[in-house]
Amino acid sequence: MIIVYTSLLEKLARSIDGKFKIIPITSRKFPDGEKYIRISNDIKKEDIILLHSMALNPDESIVEYLLIVDALRSMECNTITAIIPYIPYLRQDKRFNIGEPLSAKIIANLISLGIDRLITIDPHLHRFRDLSELFKIPSINLSAIPLLVEYYKKNFDISNSIIIGPDIESERLVKTAANILSLPYFIFEKQRISDKEVTIEGEIKELSLKGKNAIIIDDIISTGGTVSKITSILLNNGMNKVDVLVSHCLLSEENYKKLKEIGLNELISTDTIPNPFSRVSIAPLISKIIGEIDDERGN
Repeated sequence: MIIVYTSLLEKLARSIDGKFKIIPITSRKFPDGEKYIRISNDIKKEDIILLHSMALNPDESIVEYLLIVDALRSMECNTITAIIPYIPYLRQDKRFNIGEPLSAKIIANLISLGIDRLITIDPHLHRFRDLSELFKIPSINLSAIPLLVEYYKKNFDISNSIIIGPDIESERLVKTAANILSLPYFIFEKQRISDKEVTIEGEIKELSLKGKNAIIIDDIISTGGTVSKITSILLNNGMNKVDVLVSHCLLSEENYKKLKEIGLNELISTDTIPNPFSRVSIAPLISKIIGEIDDERGN
């Protein structure tokens, strides 16, 4: 089995068990911005693990991905398993307004082209029950929440805390965190008005919040609008502090400052997307699944 990787995931590739052959992908731009891709090593009849990031410049990275898959196929490899830690465009999972594209389906169809299997981490599956409703090939959904929660448990006091979910779609992640930490949880009801505006509802009067700590769990934070509203509600109802654990962090420095002004205490994410809040590495998850694939192949 051979692992090929794009530059953004070089650190992850190098952290994987040395028994696998690791090959970098040559990538550069033409003067007009078009991508040039080349894989120099012989991969004929090999099973390929493609480590590709779509975290930054998603439009460009999607085109790069399609070119890489075509190049791999042209070299007569045996199978291609794509590991894409963060998949963009999944938040547009319905036509909220007339004339909008169903972006999640479009991107899923593109990613499925030419590969045999997809592995990703905590994809934004709010209106789809699982990856099989989106992707045409076998797909595996890994979760970084246990890694985040174990990190939090090791470095912070979890006593007197409540796990908070921003919406019903976060329930699976919230329950996972609550079970690991043996803590109670509460889930708000969220309605998205636009890409920047949401309404938050939920009856919390029956909960005893005063003096307690909140741990918000979610798959992604982007503008911070949802976290902002929930943090304000929790602090206004007497909570001592609010921390956030997310798998994917797209938050800008400006929006982070706004959250701190509202009263957010800690923001902790993984390194699926390069950001200042990446304290938890996904390397153990990726290393484990690659080892399982290798065992599956009988190597």
